[in-house]
Amino acid sequence: MHRINRTFLSLCAAASLSLAGCSTVQGDFPSLAKRPYEKANPIEEPVSAPEVLTTSLPADLQRQIDSLLSRSSAAHSAFEAALPSIRSVIQAAGNPASGSESWINAHMVLSRTDSVRADGVAALGEIDRLIAREREKGADSGLVALLTAPQQKIADRVKDENAEIERLTQLIGL
Repeated sequence: MHRINRTFLSLCAAASLSLAGCSTVQGDFPSLAKRPYEKANPIEEPVSAPEVLTTSLPADLQRQIDSLLSRSSAAHSAFEAALPSIRSVIQAAGNPASGSESWINAHMVLSRTDSVRADGVAALGEIDRLIAREREKGADSGLVALLTAPQQKIADRVKDENAEIERLTQLIGL
C-alpha cells in the first residue's frame, strides 16, 4: 500500500483553496488599485495663512506701558540723585566694624535706596504681570515683542540699581 504524505496533502488543500478565491466571479469587490488621493503626496501640510502680527500697541496698553515707563524713569532718576549722598556717607564710614555707629548709619542710608527705587521695581512687576495676562489671552508674538521692549528697559534699570547697591554693600560689609 502507498503511504500518503500528510504534509503534501495539507499543502495541496491550502493551494486549491487559495486558487479558488482568485477564480471567483467579478463583482462589487474593492479594487486594490491606487485611489486618486493616494497618488498625490498624502503627507503634505495643509497650507495655512501666515500669522498676522500686531505692529502697534492698542491705545489702552500703550497708556499702561507709558505710565510704567514714566514711573520707572522717575524712580531711577530719584535713585541716581540719591547716590552721591549715599556714596559719601559710605565712603566716610570707611570699612567700619560690624555693629559700629558708622556701620549702622551706612546701612540705614543704603536701605533707604530701596524705598527710593521701590516704584521702579513695582513697575517691573506690573509689566511682567501685564505680559503674562496678554499671553493668557492669546496675544500674538508681535504684541508680546512690543511689550517685551519696554519690559527690558525697566529690567535693565532695576539690574543697574541692584548692581550699585551690591557694590555699596560690599564697601561697608554685610
